[in-house]
Amino acid sequence: MAVTVVKGGQVKFYIDGTPAGEAAQSFNWPVLNDEPLRIGGRKDGYSFFSGCLDDVRLYNRALTAGQVKTLFAGGVPVYGKAEGPSPADGALAVTMPLLQWAAGDKALFHNVYLGTTSQLTEANLVGSRQMFTMLYYVKGLQPGTTYYWRVDEIDAAGTVQTGDVWSFLAQAQTAYYPNPADGVLDAAQTPELTWLPGQTAIKHHLYFGDGADAVGQGAAGTDKGELTDPNFTPGALESLTTYYWRVDETIAGGAVKTGPVWKFTTCLSVDDFEGYTDEEGSRIYETWIDGWTNGTGSTAGNPTAPFAERTIIHGGKQAMPMDYNNVKSPFYSEVEREFSPVQDWTAGNADTLVLYVRGQDDNAPGQVYVAVEDASKKVGVVAYPDTAITGSAKWTQWKVPLSSFAGVNLAKVKKLYLGVGDRANPAAGGSGRIYVDDIRVVMPAPGGAQAP
Repeated sequence: MAVTVVKGGQVKFYIDGTPAGEAAQSFNWPVLNDEPLRIGGRKDGYSFFSGCLDDVRLYNRALTAGQVKTLFAGGVPVYGKAEGPSPADGALAVTMPLLQWAAGDKALFHNVYLGTTSQLTEANLVGSRQMFTMLYYVKGLQPGTTYYWRVDEIDAAGTVQTGDVWSFLAQAQTAYYPNPADGVLDAAQTPELTWLPGQTAIKHHLYFGDGADAVGQGAAGTDKGELTDPNFTPGALESLTTYYWRVDETIAGGAVKTGPVWKFTTCLSVDDFEGYTDEEGSRIYETWIDGWTNGTGSTAGNPTAPFAERTIIHGGKQAMPMDYNNVKSPFYSEVEREFSPVQDWTAGNADTLVLYVRGQDDNAPGQVYVAVEDASKKVGVVAYPDTAITGSAKWTQWKVPLSSFAGVNLAKVKKLYLGVGDRANPAAGGSGRIYVDDIRVVMPAPGGAQAP
C-alpha cells in the first residue's frame, strides 16, 4: 500500500495512486525550531505507527492526481505537462464534445490533438495555440467511437512540452460496452451481465441463450423480458460453453433500437477464491495445504482473519495471499490443493490454464511455478519465465498451455501446486509474499490462436 497526502486548501489522500478521500486543511505544518523531523511517532513516547515506511518525499507544490499516479507507477512527474483531462481519461459515456484540462507550469498556449487512433499526428491538430484551457470540437462526436486526445503545452520561449495521450468513448445509440466483453473466452460460470445504455434509453429488452441465431431472432426461449437497470444475472452456466446475448433499447416515445449480438465463452473455474470464509472448515489454508503440513517455506492465507485477501484482488472479492521463505531448507515454498473428484481439464477442447499473479515491490526475486499432478501421481511443472514477477505490484495474467504439462493425464487432474523456488533443484533464495487469483481453464481462441 502507498499513501500520499497532498496539501493545497484540501488534504487529499491516495492509496496505491488512487484517490481515497479528502478533507479541508485545518492548519499549517510549521518548522519547529531545531526539533528533528519525526515520521511514524511522536516525541512524547506514544502514538507510534505500527508498520513500515519507505520512500518518503516532500514537494513544494500540491501534486495533481495524475502526478500522484505517475509517482506510484515508479515514474517522475513532468510538471510542464497538461493535467486533469475532462472528459476523464478512460471515460465511457461522453456526449458533449467539450475538452478541458489543467495547464502545465509556465504554459501560455496549448496545441490540441484529437483522433480515433492513439498515434496522433499533425493531421489530428484540432486547436492550434489555444489561449484557454478548453476546446469545443465543433464537428461533434460519432456515437460509439473511441477518441484519443493530447494537449501539448507551449511556454514563452516557444518550448513545447508533449502531453500524455488520453482517451474516451462517445456514448453509443444502442446498448454498448458489454461485460463480459464481446468474444472473451474466460467468463465466469456465474457472471453478471452489464452494459452501458444507449443514448436516451429508458428500458432494456434482453435476449440470452446458447444459440446465435435464436438470440438474433429474439426467439421465445431467449427472451428475458424488459429491464429498468442495465444488468442481468443468468444464474449458474455450463463451463466451457459459448453464450450469446442482445439488448434492445426502448427510447422516449416507445421506439426500439436493436442492439448487436454479443458472445462470451465460460471458463472451467479451478479456484476463484470466493468461497472461503473465516469459519473453521472453510478457511483458505484448510483447502490449500502449505508449509505447516508439507514442510516447505510457504504460508497460505493471512496469519489472522480475514484469512483470504480482501483488498488486493484481481476479480470478485477475494484472492489468496501466499508467503514464501526460501532462506532455509528445503529452499522452495509451495501450496497445494487436492481435487475430489478429479477434474477433467480436457473438456470442450480446453487448451490453456490461466491464473493471475501479483507480487510486492520489496519482494526478493523468485521463480514462480505451477505444477499439476494426475491420479497416477505423474507431475508436470511449468515455471514463469521472469523471476522479477515476484517484485511486480501489478497483476500479471499467466497463460500456461496445457500441452506444457507433458505426460500428465489432464482428464484426471488430482492436485494443483503453486510455488516459488526451484522445485527440482532447490537452492537458497529470498522471502516475500505473492497473491494468486482467478485460476481457470479456457478453450482455444478462434483460428487456433492462444486464449486472450
